[in-house]
Amino acid sequence: MALRIGDLIAIVLYSLAMLGLGWWTQRRIKGTEGYFVGGRSLPGWAVGLSILATAISSITFLAYPGSSYTGNWSRLVPGLMLPVAVLIGVYFFVVFYRRTMFVSAYEYFERRFGNWGRSYASVLFSLASLYRMGMILYLMSLPIRVLTGWSVLTVILFAGVVVTIYTVMGGLEAVIWTDVVQGIVLTFGGLVTIAIVFLDVPGGPGEIMSRAIAAHKFDLVVSFDFNFVKETFWVFALQGLIGNIQELATDQTKVQRYEAAKTDKGAIGATLTVLGCIPIWAMFMFVGTCLWVYYQEFPAALPVGIKADDVYPHFILTQMPPFVGGLVISAVLAAAMSSIDSSMNGAAAVLTTDFYKRHFVKARSDLHYLAAARYVTFALGVLMMLVAYGLSLLNADTILDIGFFIGAVMAGGLGGFFLLGFLFRRANSQGALVGVGAGILVILWATLSNMNLVPEPYALSVHPFIIGVVGNAVVFLVGLVASMFFAAPGGEKLAGMTWWTRERGRQVS
Repeated sequence: MALRIGDLIAIVLYSLAMLGLGWWTQRRIKGTEGYFVGGRSLPGWAVGLSILATAISSITFLAYPGSSYTGNWSRLVPGLMLPVAVLIGVYFFVVFYRRTMFVSAYEYFERRFGNWGRSYASVLFSLASLYRMGMILYLMSLPIRVLTGWSVLTVILFAGVVVTIYTVMGGLEAVIWTDVVQGIVLTFGGLVTIAIVFLDVPGGPGEIMSRAIAAHKFDLVVSFDFNFVKETFWVFALQGLIGNIQELATDQTKVQRYEAAKTDKGAIGATLTVLGCIPIWAMFMFVGTCLWVYYQEFPAALPVGIKADDVYPHFILTQMPPFVGGLVISAVLAAAMSSIDSSMNGAAAVLTTDFYKRHFVKARSDLHYLAAARYVTFALGVLMMLVAYGLSLLNADTILDIGFFIGAVMAGGLGGFFLLGFLFRRANSQGALVGVGAGILVILWATLSNMNLVPEPYALSVHPFIIGVVGNAVVFLVGLVASMFFAAPGGEKLAGMTWWTRERGRQVS
């Protein structure tokens, strides 16, 4: 079906607005500090909305409605662990990173464990970011292809070029300000959908709620069995808690935002703002529930055999008026772009700071490294589009579960690695190396077992969502025990780098 002219106008206006923000922020950048951490002078509320928008990717926009449409709200459980993770993050990590003044989060691992630690963390984050960007771009292309009639390759090129251009131009400041707009647009998309269903279903909100409750569509629990192989409450809760703590402690895109806020209070407030994800995630779960009731009422309006993840795009295409539908299509683009631009700028910061400046081209001017950062960002954009197109040839089909699984595997035990050094002064480089090696082996073992490539008697049977949890636990515990067999680290390795030796008593400004 061809794209309606009103929808096309909305998409073009949205894309031009994003490019305009990139051009506006470009003029304000004077060096790499501005490009990677926004000159450490951005308002906390904008940083917070950026974190919020980044957390609400196209996986949220498309997969949460698909999941709640076909089942219940159990996939929301990982998100409900966010308040605990945020409180831990605010207490332990935010002001700590601001005191270090790092540009790359992985400078921490070098200070604490040596060069190998920084290189391992940087490579892992960069590879995971590139895969994540490509995956999000590809998954976003599927509904946009249906909504616009464009080919997958056309969608990948259009969205990929737009997000690459404004990120190359404006760096982190462009990322943050475009994320603010994108967060507003994608929230609007969900609210418009709910409003249309409320108006169209006879009986309105009351009828929708009563039908959904009777069908147990709001249930959060599949099972409370203490089982880590099947989909239980404990699997989702562990994945959410450990995954969120790891992101707040070691994810470059989060650390950049801590550094970008003008004040400590602004950074703390921005981090607390991420709690707004929960009502927005719930809203998109509710979108799926509303659509289930809608098509129970109007079954003839839904094609036979349609996939759950395609129901929401079908609704946008057939039930929303022109231009409004285009705004919601723009919201799908916004959800993808707000995650991609953050990962792109974060990976560029790591590759420029941890590799190019440190190993390849040393002692050049800051303007040289700013130009290099833009070239690296552009290269990441090109590689992202190639990864997305490659994934399109594989015909992957489940959005939410793919996201959880890949996130668990590619975490690589970074959370356990960080906490090992941060919480225990006795942890040393040799012990950490043993722990990381053991963690990698266990993650590979669990992943291959999950893919049925390990004979049953030797398989490590855990649910794919908590492979990352297992990896983090192994890195932490094995690293701690192994450290006991080597000499304690010297004072220079500990100065300001552990919970016990960090700066205390400063007033938060």
